[in-house]
Amino acid sequence: MTRDEALRVLGLHADASRDEIQAAYRELAQMLHPDKFGDNKRLRERAERQMSTINEARDTLLKSSRTAGGRNASASTVHRAPSTPEQIAFEATARARAAEAARLAVVADLRTLRERRRSMLVMAAVAALVAVLFWRVRGGIGATIASIASMVAVWGVIDTVLLSSQVDALQKRSKELLQTRDAAQRIADEARTL
Repeated sequence: MTRDEALRVLGLHADASRDEIQAAYRELAQMLHPDKFGDNKRLRERAERQMSTINEARDTLLKSSRTAGGRNASASTVHRAPSTPEQIAFEATARARAAEAARLAVVADLRTLRERRRSMLVMAAVAALVAVLFWRVRGGIGATIASIASMVAVWGVIDTVLLSSQVDALQKRSKELLQTRDAAQRIADEARTL
């Protein structure tokens, strides 16, 4: 992964500091953690892939900031509650950026699932039409084609229903992330005026 890709994944600007990188990573990890998706196996798998990408982005940026800034690889930062308006604005801005990056990842997955659901609906409709047309054909071939088409139609309907539940879960998550982003941005704006 390149530095530019890593910056995009974490929702950071090119001159992001080590603290901003770590804050953005923490925020995204909290928002996109696989445990947030409960028993939904498909969404958990997507979240695990996203966490892998987030981890890789963090590692890429921290490695490049170490080599560019000459910082010690073993230096650790202790996360303390912000006490000044500047720190509050910094943390809130990092949270808003992380929420937006997480929301964009969720929206991309949502778009993919909607396209797949639409394709499954078309497949189910075509298979149902084929089943109806071949159900009247006499002989083994007609019955075989009608049976296969019926199974494909049922499979398409079942997959569409399952995809619909995933789409609903991702829509809900996207709205939550949007609210988180907006709330964090309001906090950052208020802290800047103090």
